[in-house]
Amino acid sequence: MRAVVDVRFSKRTSTDHGAPRRTPAELHPRPNRGFIIDRQGYIVTHDRTVSGVSAIQVTLHDGRTLPAAVVARDRLNDIAILKVEQSGLPVIALGDSWILAVGERVLAIGNGGAVGRAPTVATVRATGAGSGGNLAVDLTPKPDGAGGPLLNHLGQVVGIVTDSATATGARPPLTFAVPVDRVKPIIRSLMSRPAAALTDLPEAQ
Repeated sequence: MRAVVDVRFSKRTSTDHGAPRRTPAELHPRPNRGFIIDRQGYIVTHDRTVSGVSAIQVTLHDGRTLPAAVVARDRLNDIAILKVEQSGLPVIALGDSWILAVGERVLAIGNGGAVGRAPTVATVRATGAGSGGNLAVDLTPKPDGAGGPLLNHLGQVVGIVTDSATATGARPPLTFAVPVDRVKPIIRSLMSRPAAALTDLPEAQ
């Protein structure tokens, strides 16, 4: 899936007094995922991926690595939008999460480690009620998949993976995703504003 990217971040260590050390920040060894939604370089990912970081790097499907900046954050839904300075990128279309039904099959992209752009089939187990308003699918939890997309049968994004719950007793493992319909307002607001105004977007409700 060419529009799925790896998101790596770095954080500077601190002294006992809380001041940043004068040493280069190291990239976190395990990437999270993201996906490109616009040919001008806008990328959706998991907000916890980028919270408090000093630098972000995005690796494209062809191996190119680009610096990225956070242009919007939706803390309510745990989603962040990044921007890389590169045009003509492959994109994934957004679908409609409200029409998903329990038992429907979806594809998770970027949920399998180093080669994690291969799709994994999953079944929708919840569409909101009893899952904190999020989608839940019967997918084995993979921390590498956070920020990656869930796709419907048309190849459109219907959710953004954010968290997982391990199996307990007879309860199977679940992976949770924010329904894409909850994220569309912040994306529309982002696309309608000039670049200079992309610092304090309202949170999607």
